[in-house]
Amino acid sequence: MNQNYNDLIEQISDLLFKTIVEQEPNLAEKVTRLDRDLLSLLRAIGLRVMSMLLSWLVNQVMSQTKKPGWVVHRRPKIKYTVIFGQLKIESPYLWNKKNKQGIRPVTEKLGIAHGDYSIGVKRALTEFGAEESFEGAAKRFQEHYGFWVERNAVRREVETIATLGQQYIEHRFSSLKQQADDHKNQTQGFPRLVVELDGCQIRTGVYEPSQQEELTPKRQLTQKERKIDWREVRVGFARPVDDKKKRTFMARMDKYPAVVQQLVSAAINQGMGKETEVTAVADGGNGLREALEVGFPKLKFILDRIHLKQHIYQTADALGLNGIHRHIWTSHLLSLIDRGKVKKAIKFINRYFQQSSAKKKLDNLSKYLQRFADACHYELYKIQGLPIGSGEVESAHRYIPQKRLKIPGATWHPDTINPMLALRVIRANEWWSDFWTHLIEKKLA
Repeated sequence: MNQNYNDLIEQISDLLFKTIVEQEPNLAEKVTRLDRDLLSLLRAIGLRVMSMLLSWLVNQVMSQTKKPGWVVHRRPKIKYTVIFGQLKIESPYLWNKKNKQGIRPVTEKLGIAHGDYSIGVKRALTEFGAEESFEGAAKRFQEHYGFWVERNAVRREVETIATLGQQYIEHRFSSLKQQADDHKNQTQGFPRLVVELDGCQIRTGVYEPSQQEELTPKRQLTQKERKIDWREVRVGFARPVDDKKKRTFMARMDKYPAVVQQLVSAAINQGMGKETEVTAVADGGNGLREALEVGFPKLKFILDRIHLKQHIYQTADALGLNGIHRHIWTSHLLSLIDRGKVKKAIKFINRYFQQSSAKKKLDNLSKYLQRFADACHYELYKIQGLPIGSGEVESAHRYIPQKRLKIPGATWHPDTINPMLALRVIRANEWWSDFWTHLIEKKLA
């Protein structure tokens, strides 16, 4: 809208001020709640103005559409929700007897159908629904805007916007990759970047026909039961080595190649160029290091020290060590590894192979260290200013997927996880305003 309404704002403000002063006694006693009462008044004014504007627009599109041969067949009223409240506006249905065609100008010209919500309402519902349960989002919306939107309506709107959010994320990341490919000979970029990637489990549920083949009592439909499963969501980020606050996040439920592809785009967003040194910190999951090395050809991989310690402690337990003996055994092993003496650590482990009950654990630890022998010189990494643990990305799990998707009692259809993750990533990357500008410009919302 045109922003040059300063004179009008001044006139309306003066009129409202004078009216309040004249009609409200004891204003000094109400000073702490004046803003709340004024907000209610402004909402009522906004709702009234929106009603007048929409009525005027309906008349305008009707006058443009109602050509010879077209007659108003009926004048139903439709519900349209704006940020100030719910409105009922006319949406006439026109019929052409000669052509045997019907049109709804309000829907076709204004893009408003029964039950629709304005962009302002959709954005508010999505902001709340991306942070908490749909029931909680409905309550928050009522607290902030003064009227109720049904939980199922909140869910529909949020999931619709979330799907568009997924498209936005995929387009933005693929655009970054394309830009990098277009300038692949350039050598500019941060000298060193850190990337981290880790996974967490999200509860999913899909309704399937019951094995008992029972029918519902009223409609005689096949009974369904929800099959519960746990699916891995992978979260990652890229940042300069010396700046922990400047991070670009990604989160996706997918296989490693697709996940790493987005992580590469996140690194490009942080300025990764042809000669950028990239260090990845991650656990020893099967295929993870290999996928990262495909995405980042000049990668330096660091095995997460916390996960390695857990592996060592589990082996000590299998050996039956406890108390001071457990402490000495694990400390000596970690000391060798920290100083980059992995071969000596492996020899130290192999001395205990006569312990038949723990042979499998010892063998697994030995092979684990052989596989990551070049990725656990932790004292050197500290000197180089590099992280040795994936605590940052594990923290990101708490406020990107888990804060919304792992709330008590939440069970998600697998198809809704990536769209909801997209909303969380958009918020974490501070792309929220750009996302909504994109929706408005593309007229998608």
